[in-house]
Amino acid sequence: MTDANVSAIISAASGLAGVAIGALLTYLRERRAERIKDDRDGSYLAILVVSHLDRFTNGCWHVALDDGTSEGRPAGDDGVYHQTTVKTPEFKPLDIKVEWRVLPKNLMYDILQIPDKQEHLDAQIAGAGEFADPPDYTDFFWRRRRDYAELGLHVSGVAKRLRRHAKMPIEESPPGEWNRDVSLQEVIDKIDQTRAAYEKRAADAWEKEERPTIADPK
Repeated sequence: MTDANVSAIISAASGLAGVAIGALLTYLRERRAERIKDDRDGSYLAILVVSHLDRFTNGCWHVALDDGTSEGRPAGDDGVYHQTTVKTPEFKPLDIKVEWRVLPKNLMYDILQIPDKQEHLDAQIAGAGEFADPPDYTDFFWRRRRDYAELGLHVSGVAKRLRRHAKMPIEESPPGEWNRDVSLQEVIDKIDQTRAAYEKRAADAWEKEERPTIADPK
């Protein structure tokens, strides 16, 4: 192989290496630009969506406290029948103009599934309302309040996960001060206790009614 051929091969190899290095540098620059954009999109998404999630959770808390009364009296116009005083909150994630693809798959799924979860529990609550006894509709309000308290806690948890993902601070109430999530859990616990006591009284009453009377011996 002549010196001319060697020089030609080296020049060709150098040219190819230069093209490859140039392509690699271009790719790295583009990837860096994408990462910067994704970080900015993710931060914007987290700030905006967390705000929506917090408002929705606050709405769930208001529903969880709605027992169908107003100022201690049945909320119906006649002052006898209980009726809802708080509208259920709405969360429409697809109306929020953000880049959802920047989120991890599981977190994105849990956020986008919130409306479906709400729709499912609303159907169950409506079913409970059909069979609840007037004028207080106890079963309906128990179901509505408890389900929305649980939904509020779920959405609050999703919001905290989003905050952690975006490295946003998670604000916690100091001990002894009011805490929304604690209040939601208290609603659940109180309804569970009240329902359990009611069912026990009903079972005891049914048992006494069904138990046969034993005649006195003569």
